[in-house]
Amino acid sequence: MSVKSSGAKSCIKRWARRLVAETSHLAGAAAGGGLTKGLRILTYHRIARDPRDPFALATPDFIRQMEILSGTGAVQRLDHALREMASGDGSQGRITVTFDDGTHDFITDALPVMVRLQLPATLYVSPARIGTVGFLQWDEVLEISRAGVTIGSHGLDHRSLGSLDAAELWRQVSDSRKQLEDRLGLSVESLAYPYGTMRDFNENVKVQVRKAGYRAACSSINGVNTTPTDLYALHRTKIEQGDDPIFRKILAGGLDGWEVVDRHLSFLQNRYA
Repeated sequence: MSVKSSGAKSCIKRWARRLVAETSHLAGAAAGGGLTKGLRILTYHRIARDPRDPFALATPDFIRQMEILSGTGAVQRLDHALREMASGDGSQGRITVTFDDGTHDFITDALPVMVRLQLPATLYVSPARIGTVGFLQWDEVLEISRAGVTIGSHGLDHRSLGSLDAAELWRQVSDSRKQLEDRLGLSVESLAYPYGTMRDFNENVKVQVRKAGYRAACSSINGVNTTPTDLYALHRTKIEQGDDPIFRKILAGGLDGWEVVDRHLSFLQNRYA
């Protein structure tokens, strides 16, 4: 797996994210270090020490962040959090933890931490990648599911859905769900759009995702979710390498302003190849 990002671009983006978080904090958006109201869905990718990958978090940073989350008492399963949100109960902040891609480090470095701290999570995987080099095996995904992690679809083979023709789009969303359910013997209720930027899904994609039987779908657009949020365009807050010093501010909404970049400057976003 590679990342379409130069070292200079990653460095600039890292400091830009910190500047946004610090500015929001000073302006009061993240003051006090508490949680924003509504549902914040966090996105993680690889748990590994890899300076070349802006989405890879070193294990000590990941553990520290999960311990902070555990201390909030606000982490919920995605389906539970969405039901609570739909009921209109958004008076308290809630957090859901998600992981994209299903790289092998999830079972070795992420799962033990989640189990130890009793934190629920959702893992989004692409069936065509399962069993390939660097990714989980089918029996490992089943083991992860049995450990209490919810399994969701990340498309059939991690292709951007926004520009596919009708037949291929349907194959990506419907076949991925069917393969996961058939191989794992469970119900797959949510999907995370591969890449998840404004280029990668649209109204037609959302219609097909709903038609395929999913109850919700996650984007990579920053922000917090409230009752009016479109269930097929859920906001997620991506945690990147270098975010550890501002993690508490992120939970308090310090990076919510990054949604402007996500919606209008998506070409600046790092993307896995």
